[in-house]
Amino acid sequence: MLKLSAVCLAVAALVGAPASAAPGTPAAQSQAALAASIDAPVTPYYKAGEPGATVIVVKDGKTILRKAYGMADAAGKKALTPDTVMRLGSITKQFTATAILLLAEEGKLSLEDDITRFFPDYPTHGKKITVEHLLTHTSGIQSYTGKPGYVAGMTQDMSVAAMIDGFKNDPLNFEPGADYRYNNSGYFLLGAIIEKVSGQPYATFLEQRIFTPLGMKDTAYEGHERGKAARAVGHTPADKGFAPAAPLSMTQPYAAGALVSTVDDLARWDAASAPASS
Repeated sequence: MLKLSAVCLAVAALVGAPASAAPGTPAAQSQAALAASIDAPVTPYYKAGEPGATVIVVKDGKTILRKAYGMADAAGKKALTPDTVMRLGSITKQFTATAILLLAEEGKLSLEDDITRFFPDYPTHGKKITVEHLLTHTSGIQSYTGKPGYVAGMTQDMSVAAMIDGFKNDPLNFEPGADYRYNNSGYFLLGAIIEKVSGQPYATFLEQRIFTPLGMKDTAYEGHERGKAARAVGHTPADKGFAPAAPLSMTQPYAAGALVSTVDDLARWDAASAPASS
């Protein structure tokens, strides 16, 4: 299944000129050259009238390049802007992981906790599956997005419990911790753990603990947006060009992929999560 939405991309450039450069100086010229070198291969990749991308490049807190390419809505002929809100897809997972680590730091859970602490009736087939296994895609649990019939049912609104019931009885793919396999089910379970431990909905916890403190005003669980910024629509390849993407209930990607954001907010996130300088 290939779903193409306009892509939201944040890049932190770690090379180039000093962060502050007066116009016309060699440093400013170097920054302009860096921006041009990044822009050059991106521009021809996104064709006029087709789904596009937004890009931001930041070095030492200074924006080097902030630009939109292509369309936010190809059928409606609406161009992207750098302010356009887009689905993040699996970039959502890093926010889910951070929320889990915040709860662990507060002593409300341990990465070594067996998931049966949170889901007492979860059939682990006699194996110990930990929070860390969920975080690192090493649980062996089958990914619900790879199951037969998933695409046919992805428009249905589902409760968290019903979604978990849909995959929890599947046999494990491998012994927990013995292998790595990218897994949306693990991150769905992590979202449910966040809700159980914090006593808040997943969307509210992320908003209050991550997005609002960092000034990420356009980042939210889709359907829980706080701002009114324009949104990009999804696209999928068609015989001639692109067609609107099939509908997807955002109750299904949940903590594995339901967030929306902008490149400006992702740059704020990148700056906040970068290691402190020594």
